[in-house]
Amino acid sequence: MAIFEGRHYSVPFRFFRQDVEGRGVSGRVLFLKNCEVVADHPRGTEALVVIDPAHFEGPSTSRVLAPLPLGRMGRKLQEIASAGVQHRSFDLYALVAEVAR
Repeated sequence: MAIFEGRHYSVPFRFFRQDVEGRGVSGRVLFLKNCEVVADHPRGTEALVVIDPAHFEGPSTSRVLAPLPLGRMGRKLQEIASAGVQHRSFDLYALVAEVAR
């Protein structure tokens, strides 16, 4: 993970514990290693942690082992997290609380 403007951004796992340079450009945050763009994310999102799942895929390097693939539980958690927040009225919660009494 790399930090830029108070947010955490993923970079490919092969750059683990290496310095990368973050650059803010119009609407994007770029991370570079040796003048080559290694990660590109949207800038100024509401999210404080911005992850590209592709950054955790690929073969191991001589220096870094590839992350293990997600198991059944990990895939389910990822599905739940991507579902978004459901908006409900307070009246629904009042009805549920009334039934619980």
